[in-house]
Amino acid sequence: MDVVMRFVCLNLSGINYLRFFGVFLMADGRGSVYFSYWGKARQETAPGEPYHLLPYHCLDVAALGHEYFLHASPFRRLLGSLGVSTDERALLGWLSFWLAFHDIGKFSESFQGQRPDLVLALQGREHQRAKVYGKRHDSLGWLLWKKVLQSRAETEQWFGPASGFLSCELLDPWVQAVTGHHGQPPEPLLGGDSWKLYFCEQDRDAVIAFLAETRQLLLTSEGANLPNFQDPETFLQTSRELSWWMAGLTVLADWLGSNTDFFPYRSTAITLAEYWDYARQQARKALAASGVLHRRCEVELPFAHLFPVIQSPSPLQHWATTVAVSGGGQIFLLEDVTGAGKTEAAVTLAHRLMAAGAADGFFIGLPSMATANAMYERIAQVYAQLFAGDTSLVLAHGQRNLVESFAASVIPAGPAENDRLQLDASATARCTAWLADHNKRALLAPAGVGTLDQVLLAVLHSKHQSLRLLGLLGKVLVVDEVHACDTYMQHVLEVLLRFHAWAGGSAILLSATLPQHMKQSLLDAFAQGCHATAPLLQEAAYPLVSAWKSEVPDQLEEDPIATRPDVRRTLAVSYVDEEAAIVQVIETALEAGQCVCWMRNTVGDALAARALFQNALPAEQLILFHARFALEDRLDIEGRILDCFGKQSGADIRRGKLVIATQVAEQSLDADWDLVVSDLAPIDRLIQRAGRLRRHRRDAQGNCLTDPAQPDQRGEARLWVFGPSWTEEPRADWLKARFPGSAAVYAHHGQQWLTAKALQKGCITMPEEARYLIESVFGREQDLPSGLRTNAGQVEGKGYADASTAQMNTLKLSGGYDRGVFDWWSEAKTPSRLGEASTQVLLACWDEGRLRPWADQGGQRDTRRAWAYSTVRVPERLIASGVEPTEPGLKQAYGVLLESLPDKGQWSVVLVLERLGNEWQGRAQALTKPDVAPKILRWQYSKEVGLRQIETPEEVA
Repeated sequence: MDVVMRFVCLNLSGINYLRFFGVFLMADGRGSVYFSYWGKARQETAPGEPYHLLPYHCLDVAALGHEYFLHASPFRRLLGSLGVSTDERALLGWLSFWLAFHDIGKFSESFQGQRPDLVLALQGREHQRAKVYGKRHDSLGWLLWKKVLQSRAETEQWFGPASGFLSCELLDPWVQAVTGHHGQPPEPLLGGDSWKLYFCEQDRDAVIAFLAETRQLLLTSEGANLPNFQDPETFLQTSRELSWWMAGLTVLADWLGSNTDFFPYRSTAITLAEYWDYARQQARKALAASGVLHRRCEVELPFAHLFPVIQSPSPLQHWATTVAVSGGGQIFLLEDVTGAGKTEAAVTLAHRLMAAGAADGFFIGLPSMATANAMYERIAQVYAQLFAGDTSLVLAHGQRNLVESFAASVIPAGPAENDRLQLDASATARCTAWLADHNKRALLAPAGVGTLDQVLLAVLHSKHQSLRLLGLLGKVLVVDEVHACDTYMQHVLEVLLRFHAWAGGSAILLSATLPQHMKQSLLDAFAQGCHATAPLLQEAAYPLVSAWKSEVPDQLEEDPIATRPDVRRTLAVSYVDEEAAIVQVIETALEAGQCVCWMRNTVGDALAARALFQNALPAEQLILFHARFALEDRLDIEGRILDCFGKQSGADIRRGKLVIATQVAEQSLDADWDLVVSDLAPIDRLIQRAGRLRRHRRDAQGNCLTDPAQPDQRGEARLWVFGPSWTEEPRADWLKARFPGSAAVYAHHGQQWLTAKALQKGCITMPEEARYLIESVFGREQDLPSGLRTNAGQVEGKGYADASTAQMNTLKLSGGYDRGVFDWWSEAKTPSRLGEASTQVLLACWDEGRLRPWADQGGQRDTRRAWAYSTVRVPERLIASGVEPTEPGLKQAYGVLLESLPDKGQWSVVLVLERLGNEWQGRAQALTKPDVAPKILRWQYSKEVGLRQIETPEEVA
């Protein structure tokens, strides 16, 4: 047949055009080969437009980046490091062009062939089955650049006349950043003409034509010449460093640009220029609805306006309102006793940095999920005043509704494509899966509260780390309880501080107990990110505030401050080595109408302590609080603790109640007890726990005093510490023989002994002795008895190994967004902290023929959120994998549930719970060595006790 006759006349959505050899020719003569490719597609039987043309999706994503640039001043400042002139149009065009490049790999025959019906409809031919979709489209885009497009860009001088004399390898960081939009850099290249395994020559020509028109549409003449504004080495290095944040923007723009609520499918052709105008309009709407843009309050508000309930600011809070702040990157280190108001001081300081133009928001990273949950309510009271206009948090509800409203407000996911023929997870599916964890959304909101792990993952070889970096851009990073970081976490935090400082960010570090050497290391890391060297710390006073500003790198402000009078005290300490004596002390206090908290070091010890009192106390008088409760129940327990023991609690509700808790109660919970008992723990932990002993001033009955001049009227405050028998010459098993759980949790037994030694004095005077106590236990030069030196050497050696592991796992800013030789793990497996591996367990109740989330047995809650509230973390040695049910109906429901989960059950374990009488029980497989038979453990869950093992293992053949 004569090829001239090979054309088809089509009418799609009322627009007439011809398709001729894959080229769309519209009625007015407009057309191009690149309109013969689909970028998004629905199932064949789904209603509506069947597909979205690939060039339009590329422009959707470019438009999102275009509008983000216009409204996100921190990103504009960051991109300005390329050295271009003050005309931002050049930067804007440069950014938009590379974002349009992001899905170039989808032009491949192998990708298009996932939908042979669309290849036939769009190109009038059968799919070439030999071109198998064996490499994902993000890596295919990188492959085509290196094998085809890079040399062509040089010879055709795509980026101005001078580009013919420059190697376009200078552009590699930009290509890697935008093609690596699946959360990790593209895969390493194959050799030779490997691109031909996936692309036809027609695909190559379509890409070249699309990029030619896109350059003409988006790049100004100055923008096209942007690589020539710096010398090649400087441009390459700057591009590598910028690529981390460019990759994050590409992920965000791809997710938002794939939301069909804002970018509905269009399968009819209009010119790219016409579509670009439309895409920008839609991008503005999508960004406005996303919650990632915000208007900070540009007027500095007085402390009394932010915290009207605080009648008299503490010295630390007063300092936060008066210390000089600047518009550049700066770091503040705040050291004061528990109860001095560090949180309010940090928020005040963050607000002042925002008002000064140094930040647009803040993120508070805390050591644990429990402390992060407790912080929400405190931040909610001031959040609305920190931002102008609409906020992304609903503040008029209780803590749980606040968390849910917050989570729902940031980047709502669009409708799913549900096309089973596509092997790739769609951008909408990736977005939905990532945002299923509420903690992650906190990074993208104007003001976020979450665990420190969420930001540490930003500088680890973790999937979507670049999105976390982008979320932190322009924010004040507040790290609470920074002393809680071990060697590994501290090194990762130092890397994060370098990244954050390089991007112009500021940081506020809070601690009641921070060793000097650790403080110096953190300060040095931030200064290095600003290409400076921090001065050496000189001041040993306590409390102390330290400030360093990048604008005056030779100056370090170290200001000793007073502390609040009602937290200045001498605390009596009783060290006891017999459990019976501890029980007697608690019983006596309860009989006297006091409230008591016993803080234990392990969940097992907490359960054992509960057993000592459960028959002697009414159920409503005994509260157990540890980390193995589902999030739903942890929030309930936290709320109850704050109701019963918070600042506003009265004598009637406090009287005779006993709380048995683990470390979840030692930080950030604004609660106090008449009597506190603690297992022996390192001195920094004991200081934190002692901060919950008579934290608020009360009368003799336990009612809160309103007159700030009145002292506490409950008599002597005494901390009881339960530990092994004190001896000047301990044996190697001094701790482990009596407290094996504590010995495992706090591995440096010498620090435990040094703490016990310090307690033999019988009292602690705060804040005067705080620095001495910390340095006497954690200082570099401590003399230990011979029996504990072997353990100390082992721990020190592990510390060096952990630092080395952190060095290997963390990203290198100067290396750029490059996969290299590293394994980029799923974020569920990337270690933000070392130690015992843990498993995320989802509690699923078999109820009336359905598997329901524990947190939604009534079936009234949004399912995705209900699963988030039904999770609990358990050591992997106890629960490593689920046990598939054998009963047919339950087995089918189990399989359906796994498919419905965001991670398809890949990184979590579903524990199926069945009702046995008044109890819910299930089975799970423990972690065993490869040569050991698997073990099945039986578990029981209740709102009162949490998750606990109830019988010995069952051997499995």
